[in-house]
Amino acid sequence: MDKKCQSRKKNGDACGADAQSGRALCVFHDPARANDGRRARRTGGLNRTRIAAVLPSDTPDHPFGSSKDVCNLLGDSINRLRRGELDPRVANATGYLASVLLRALEQCPLEERVAKLETLLVLDSNGSFSASDNLSIPRKIHPRTGSGSNQGDDR
Repeated sequence: MDKKCQSRKKNGDACGADAQSGRALCVFHDPARANDGRRARRTGGLNRTRIAAVLPSDTPDHPFGSSKDVCNLLGDSINRLRRGELDPRVANATGYLASVLLRALEQCPLEERVAKLETLLVLDSNGSFSASDNLSIPRKIHPRTGSGSNQGDDR
């Protein structure tokens, strides 16, 4: 069953493909199957030149302010893909970009919180952070005397 095609390539080397059952040639070199090969190549070429199903250029932009907006876009894209209104390659790219956008949306609140904290803290002359004037720090109350102090720990 390991019979190889008897045909030779243009450079003289053996074809190397498996021969068809009961024949000496593979499907590529069998003259009886030549029409099948031409038809397959033509169909492949026609499918390749088919215009991709994309949205029209006047389609309004989709909002992307929250993960809910991204979920709505993905749901819409999935429905269009299922109806054949959206090319699978476009849907695939949309899905990938949506996942990147979701990760970015997760990072934004953290970056905003860090920036806010940095504005509330000031770097002092020793190179350490101290509270700025616009930040009110609760005063420490001494457990025995009940008096308040903003000084260091009484340890």
